[in-house]
Amino acid sequence: MRTMDPRRIALNRRHSQEMGVLFAAFLDDHPDVESEVDGGGMTMGQEDEWETFSAPLLARHQAERSALADQLEAEQRRRGGR
Repeated sequence: MRTMDPRRIALNRRHSQEMGVLFAAFLDDHPDVESEVDGGGMTMGQEDEWETFSAPLLARHQAERSALADQLEAEQRRRGGR
């Protein structure tokens, strides 16, 4: 079994933390969202607002994951793994 590269683990952890901080900021800006109520989800309008609010961070995360994947693949090729 192959283990996940520690850089990918660290990146995933950082992305999770950053998204958590962003969601907390979103909740501060949108006190009508009841995220902690059982069964309380966001309305479609609130989901749309969250999508817009989080889009820049999500795009950066996707770019960082892609860049790391490219780097890991290049390292694998240099080692003759592919």
